[in-house]
Amino acid sequence: MESLNLEAGRVTMSETHVSKVSWWTTLSLAIQSIGLVYGDISTSPLYVYSSVFTSGIKNNDDILGVLSLIIYTILLIPLLKYAFIVLWANDNGNGGAFALYSLICRHIEVSLIPNQQPEDRKLSNYKLELPSSQLKRTQTLKQMLENSQFARILLLLATILGTSMVIGDGFLTPSMSVLSAVSGISKSLGQDAVVGITIGILIVLFFSQRFGTDKMGFLFAPIILVWFLLIWGIGLYNLFKYDTGVLRAFNPKYIVDYFKRNGKQG
Repeated sequence: MESLNLEAGRVTMSETHVSKVSWWTTLSLAIQSIGLVYGDISTSPLYVYSSVFTSGIKNNDDILGVLSLIIYTILLIPLLKYAFIVLWANDNGNGGAFALYSLICRHIEVSLIPNQQPEDRKLSNYKLELPSSQLKRTQTLKQMLENSQFARILLLLATILGTSMVIGDGFLTPSMSVLSAVSGISKSLGQDAVVGITIGILIVLFFSQRFGTDKMGFLFAPIILVWFLLIWGIGLYNLFKYDTGVLRAFNPKYIVDYFKRNGKQG
């Protein structure tokens, strides 16, 4: 009996997002994410301040305003956007802009090149759709997208743009991070040495990618973990020694006040 016939017999009433892998696999993926994703997020705020206050700090509350912006940017984008929206939108476990575009194209005829095949759909993902206001809205949206050439082109351009931004981030972020790290020795060795060392490290890093992202994640996970512990300890020490008032940045009112004071320049 063909596999599609077996699949067709399984009509699931609801989709679940419960992990089907072992706890050891989940733990190893979590360790890899520390070495890759969270290592990227943790270093970014460090050079935000130097980029914002290039002409000096005019008002001390601006420090709290920028810090509040950093806090809520990290809260809204990685946590709410990715953890609660993007990770739930996947094409049978595959993520990314092209995977989601492929998923849309298999359920809605929006592809610029006709490619709909009955075998493309994973039948076990079907569920019985009873008449409801949600189903009506879904059908209306589907018809709007299928009948609009502009929507088809926009979806494809958004997919290409999203993927291009990820590729751009993959090139720019390591360069900035490594240069920022190596610049600590610029006083003793000079700027030319910093540039040379940075280029050398980047060549080694990019050539190491051929061994797989998982191995790179495992390699950097212990380093990033030590880094996290150090900045957490140093930050906690300085917080209680100098000024706990910086915690006021959790109040989003400082963001509003920051833009009121600085306007377009802010």
